[in-house]
Amino acid sequence: MSTYVEKNRKTKQLIQNAFLKILEKKSFETITVGEIAKEAHINRGTFYLHYKDKYDLQEKMEEELFAKLGDSIDQLQARYTSTITFEKEQEQLASTLFRFFESYSNVLKIFLSVHGSTGFHFRMRDAFIEKLRMNLEKNEHFVKNLKVPIDYFLSFISAAFLGLIEQWIQNGMDKTPEEMTAMYVEIISFIKNSPQ
Repeated sequence: MSTYVEKNRKTKQLIQNAFLKILEKKSFETITVGEIAKEAHINRGTFYLHYKDKYDLQEKMEEELFAKLGDSIDQLQARYTSTITFEKEQEQLASTLFRFFESYSNVLKIFLSVHGSTGFHFRMRDAFIEKLRMNLEKNEHFVKNLKVPIDYFLSFISAAFLGLIEQWIQNGMDKTPEEMTAMYVEIISFIKNSPQ
């Protein structure tokens, strides 16, 4: 990696860390580029070499987070075989995702807090749904046997899963990813097997 590329990466990381530190204490709407630059120990001109404004900064950070989330789902999907049951796929997906969310918990805590910008929850949900849709539609057996419209299925799965993630974060991540996976599987099994 060239010195320029490495310096560029480090500067962006400084800016992002400064932004997150300020966002822990102040609402997104009240944060200024000057505050971010001061916290990062750079000048405003350096900030503008990397981002157009604070909205661009947050958008780029969200895009990076969502891309990494998508990569996690893709890597898991690539390992699926036709002999794995849908239930086993769901358990593997949940485990992978809980570990992913644990590793990015510091960013998610801030973006999902009252200080985060309006709509982060919805943008995360939409990115999650789109990636799940792309991967589920590759599974011909799943698509053929689904008895409800896929939009409703994805809406239910994403709301349930992301609701668990948000509750986990609100509880201070008091459980391990493995415990969260077991809880998710238990809830889905309960719904599936509860008496009519």
